[in-house]
Amino acid sequence: MKFKIDRGLLPVKIHFFFFFAALGPLLPQINVFGKQLGVSPAVMGLVTAVLPLLWAAAKPLFGYIVDYWPSRRKFVFMMLILIMSGSYCCLWFLPMPEEPETPEPLLESVYQLNDTVYIKKYNTSEVAILEKYTCHWNCTTDDNFQVYLTNTTFINTVYVDNKNISCSLLHMDFDDMREGEMTCTPIKDCNLLCYDESLIDVDVYNRSKREIGDSNANKVGVLEKDGDRIQIADEEDGGSLYMTCTFWAFVILMCIGTVAFNVANCIGDAVCFDVLGPERGSKYGAQRAWGTAGYGVTALLGGWLIDVVSGASRTKDFTPAFIVAIVATAVDLGACRKLNLPSLSSPDDSGKALRDVLRIPRVLVFISFAVVVGVFDSFIIYYMFWFLEELAETTGSMEQIKLIEGVVVAAQSFIGELLFFFFSGKIIKRWGYGTTLTFCLFCYGVRLALISLIQHPWHLVFIEAVMQGPTYALCYAAIVGYAAHVA
Repeated sequence: MKFKIDRGLLPVKIHFFFFFAALGPLLPQINVFGKQLGVSPAVMGLVTAVLPLLWAAAKPLFGYIVDYWPSRRKFVFMMLILIMSGSYCCLWFLPMPEEPETPEPLLESVYQLNDTVYIKKYNTSEVAILEKYTCHWNCTTDDNFQVYLTNTTFINTVYVDNKNISCSLLHMDFDDMREGEMTCTPIKDCNLLCYDESLIDVDVYNRSKREIGDSNANKVGVLEKDGDRIQIADEEDGGSLYMTCTFWAFVILMCIGTVAFNVANCIGDAVCFDVLGPERGSKYGAQRAWGTAGYGVTALLGGWLIDVVSGASRTKDFTPAFIVAIVATAVDLGACRKLNLPSLSSPDDSGKALRDVLRIPRVLVFISFAVVVGVFDSFIIYYMFWFLEELAETTGSMEQIKLIEGVVVAAQSFIGELLFFFFSGKIIKRWGYGTTLTFCLFCYGVRLALISLIQHPWHLVFIEAVMQGPTYALCYAAIVGYAAHVA
């Protein structure tokens, strides 16, 4: 059997491959790129909430433009691709925050207390001048408290500022009143760990509780112990970030790039359906699968290169991703010159045509479904990698996180999307649009539930490999196909 290549569809395949290849190393990383700049999840949510409004306004605007200048449709299409990649790649020039220097370990004094301890009010006229310490017990999670202590290892008297002296202030049990002075019982088998208040002159100290045993040392360097790390100091105010040129440049470039991507993507789909014609419309998924392949290849390549270039640094260097995107865009623009763009004709009274379509009940149900699926996809697109990077911080996987994210996208593309894009036409023909879309909605619920249960970043690879196909790929093909059918 001779293998035949449909040369008429070749430019469409090349466009899809390199159009999405330009997006592969960048689009999944946009939000975590903002996270690295210091943008909070709440602010990122506000920014991404505005994006659908922008591209909803941009799509009819550019539809009008290509209708008004039919001879320049190809130029408009190519300019959108150029603006998309140009905006995303301009993020390359935004300054990244410097990595904070690791502070000197905080020295804590380790005190062993007598069986009973006197608590007295601190009065400089009656006792020598003492240093004020902030203390906590090494075997509890109780709050810190402040006391004045003598410079000895074993303590039998503690001085406090409070007028109303109480053992509970120091998380100890009341023992007795001896000659008008209160005695308390320290927590059994516990040591008092204290640091001098005057040492707290930087933003954050990382220190860990450490079991002391029978140590008689007066000063010890507090060592880090995984899973038991405490931050001391007020949280740094990050509000100033949102007044900087860096933040607003990120927002503007992200918005321009995303709007251009969505408009260009719609025109690309229209091109594909025009080339296929009404008789071969079910083959759309097989063409779109080439875009999935390009997206997966460059996402994996970009993620691996970012980790290689960044090394052990917590601040990732996205330079390889931008270079891959620039090269793919250049090839895509060359392929677009060979495309025959459709004549996107519109009715004389487009407003009346739109009102007539919106009166059809099944169209209203379809639009509602598309909105719900869009909400589900927004969780995955904008926050899945954010969640993954936070999980990587707790599991010690930050050095490999970009590789993991690249493998996740590759699994989505080559295992999930390729299969379902290729066979979407047959599935839709067999089940019909209604059953197919209902099945996709159910799979979205299962997918989100499984993502919430993962315990390590690598676990996401399997979930996305299995669930990306019956959710995004099949649903996207069904939505685009049904929209073309209704139109």
